[in-house]
Amino acid sequence: MAVRGPVEPFKIVGLNRGRVHEPVAEQIRQAIFNGLIATGHKLPPEREMAEHFQTSRVTLREALRALEKEGLITVKRGAGGGAFVADFDQALRALTESLNTVVKLGSAKSAHLTEMRSILEPEITRLATLRATKEDVAVIEAVVDAQEQELKAGELSRKLDMDFHRFVAEAAHNPVLNIVVNAVNESIKDSILRSKRSEEMRRRVVSYHRSIFEAIRAGDSDLARKIMSEHVVDVQCHLEASDGA
Repeated sequence: MAVRGPVEPFKIVGLNRGRVHEPVAEQIRQAIFNGLIATGHKLPPEREMAEHFQTSRVTLREALRALEKEGLITVKRGAGGGAFVADFDQALRALTESLNTVVKLGSAKSAHLTEMRSILEPEITRLATLRATKEDVAVIEAVVDAQEQELKAGELSRKLDMDFHRFVAEAAHNPVLNIVVNAVNESIKDSILRSKRSEEMRRRVVSYHRSIFEAIRAGDSDLARKIMSEHVVDVQCHLEASDGA
């Protein structure tokens, strides 16, 4: 992440005595959302911000910790450190960690995540078909080609499988959908890695990816959407069978 210089001063509203850290966090949060502090910008030093907010450094640090947990900022220690507005990857990691926590607590199962994929990914694939650039198409094709080569060698990389879905999502050119679907796919990754994949299952995955790609390249958005829907359901059936084995 490119580090930019200190952000220009933005309007600070003084706080009443006795208020907790959340009003501080909310003012910084809104400054980020309103574009007053851009990605990569460094927030003012703690002492300066505490004086502006008319609060203690302890309260300010609590506010910064809350924002860091949300993925809005990252705090670096040591020389040249400080609080920086997070970038896309950091926001994605924060969302992924939140989903992983929900899954590990047992509040959501892999089936719930796959159900969400079955709603999101077909539509994302339809949009990707309509919006993909030549570069997007080339990147997706390269992944499918690599998977076919691996299949011939008797292997199918889980990384290439995840890459395929990530590149299709990126080709939709909707950053909000991209963040959500990537976070969901990352959260379901452990279940996919634990699953036992037969030769037949590996061939089905590659076949689905090739068919999806060809539909995208041909500009057939309805077909691409349909095949992706079938693919996600097929993967879910496989995961459920593996969990029950």
